[in-house]
Amino acid sequence: MIESNVIILDDHPIFLEGLKRIINHETDFTVTDCCKNSNELFFSLSLAPANIALIDCSRPKGDLNIKALVEQLSVTHPKMTIVAMGDCRQQQQLSDALKPQIKSYFCKSLTPENLITGLRHIWSSYCQSEPLLLDDAVDTPVLIKPRLSAKEKMVVEYLHAGLSVSQTALRLSRSVKTISSQKRSAMRKLGIVRDSGIFKLDINSL
Repeated sequence: MIESNVIILDDHPIFLEGLKRIINHETDFTVTDCCKNSNELFFSLSLAPANIALIDCSRPKGDLNIKALVEQLSVTHPKMTIVAMGDCRQQQQLSDALKPQIKSYFCKSLTPENLITGLRHIWSSYCQSEPLLLDDAVDTPVLIKPRLSAKEKMVVEYLHAGLSVSQTALRLSRSVKTISSQKRSAMRKLGIVRDSGIFKLDINSL
């Protein structure tokens, strides 16, 4: 199965970190970012798009409510699958009322195994509903550039946006050494010799 990028929105840091570790442990998924409010969410998505957004139904005071947030996401990222998270019956009912923009609802008390099973089911349904892109099969050159991994692409997108290696490492909760390694690997695959070449890339074509 193709790897899916997941972004998480929740203002509870302990829950965020735990959920991120559970998802990143699976090879099918990569957490692109953990956001505490809608401003962080939209900024992060502008740098690194995600296939699946896990959004806490309970929004902090002063932030967009779940209805307004889902409506805005549906407009700005129509192909992204939105999954609501909550811990009570009222939040599940709210999630159900926002279908089809919200594709599914996850109870926060799910076991890690059930959570991953749910994500795989959602991602499998998404892949089956998307038309097969045949662009790469048309006039394919003899020498094909190696594809960037999801993590390498994410790093390149952050660097292209002007963040340093250290800032990218902090943003993605990884070590500077890991980000530097992924940067070098991506540059090698893209045939880039100098850092300045990253800023000349057409990010949408990666």
